[in-house]
Amino acid sequence: MELKNILKNGTEFKEQVYMLYEEAFPAEEKKSISLMEHLAEKGQMELLAVTDQDEFVGLAFNMMDGNTALLDYFAVSPEKRNGGYGSKSLKLLLERFRSNKYIFEIEMQDEKAENAQDRKRRKAFYLRNGLKETGLFAHVYGTDFELLTPDGSLTYDEYTGFLERILGEEGVRVLNPSLISQLP
Repeated sequence: MELKNILKNGTEFKEQVYMLYEEAFPAEEKKSISLMEHLAEKGQMELLAVTDQDEFVGLAFNMMDGNTALLDYFAVSPEKRNGGYGSKSLKLLLERFRSNKYIFEIEMQDEKAENAQDRKRRKAFYLRNGLKETGLFAHVYGTDFELLTPDGSLTYDEYTGFLERILGEEGVRVLNPSLISQLP
């Protein structure tokens, strides 16, 4: 399996990546393609196609600054789900960013949420694949998230500082992050 940058060595997968992006994420959680491409041009984001023997499997979009990265969007193509591709893709990503602070935002667990079972499955997937709870919960872009990292270490200031370095003060105002809770 490989990760291919759709703006460089994986341009043939660009259309499939953007179609999956449009289908897989709620409108209120999506950034504009033009913003993400602009950040990619500045070296602050990478838009990756996940492939297996040159067959499209999924997407992974990372925001990056210095030695910190955040998995902004991650999805496996519907026809490839439940085939182990999610775990294999995540393993590639964790290896790619093994020397970085790598941040994951997952929807906070909420038994009353319409997608409560999906949230539970997603969290179990990430924990099963090596991520750890940081104890940080933040409200960002109208959504309540739990933050995970490979080592379980992250402060709220590290998180918001990273967002500000990537998106600037104006971008952070749009995201409007607030700390929900921080467990010891």
